[in-house]
Amino acid sequence: MIMTTRTAAAPPQGMSPALAVLRAFDALGALAGIIAVLCLVTLLGLILLEVALGILGKLAPSMAGGLNFAWEYSAYLMGGVFLFGAAAGLRAGSHVRVTLLLSQARGGGLLALEVISTLIGLGVTGFMAWALARFTIRAWTLGQMSSGSLTPLWIPDALLATGAALLALQFLARLLRLALGLPTEDESLKAGSVAE
Repeated sequence: MIMTTRTAAAPPQGMSPALAVLRAFDALGALAGIIAVLCLVTLLGLILLEVALGILGKLAPSMAGGLNFAWEYSAYLMGGVFLFGAAAGLRAGSHVRVTLLLSQARGGGLLALEVISTLIGLGVTGFMAWALARFTIRAWTLGQMSSGSLTPLWIPDALLATGAALLALQFLARLLRLALGLPTEDESLKAGSVAE
């Protein structure tokens, strides 16, 4: 088994502001996990309601029909599950990583790989959060509505932009942890290893 988390010594004095920021980022990561679960439960409820309406339509053809917004809302909710769940999963260390490279790196090389990959992740997620925020503002100012459900598009856009921003913040927190020599992953948040 390859250990990719960094072990850290006791934090030096004078780091309390940085640790407070990291604690706030951890709280936001936990909140992102809760939001991901809520999106997933809502998605499941929507799917079950669609199935129930389909069965009811077979039993009583006069009552046939479904929810015209089910597919659209399912897509929004799945995007929320992905982005909010990814933000929570980054702190837990549950993202897929290229362990072949990490297993060969030692000391400064491992740190360099961690920093480079974190910077790439921060750049990608930061751009995604910025682009989704622009979509949200544009939908708000133009009053754009969904053609299928007449939902104001700024609402699902804001959900996705928030999830992307939380994911970018988790990458920023990871970069800060690397700079301070602190562990980047919280083993207590893991549900289990891939090998289990």
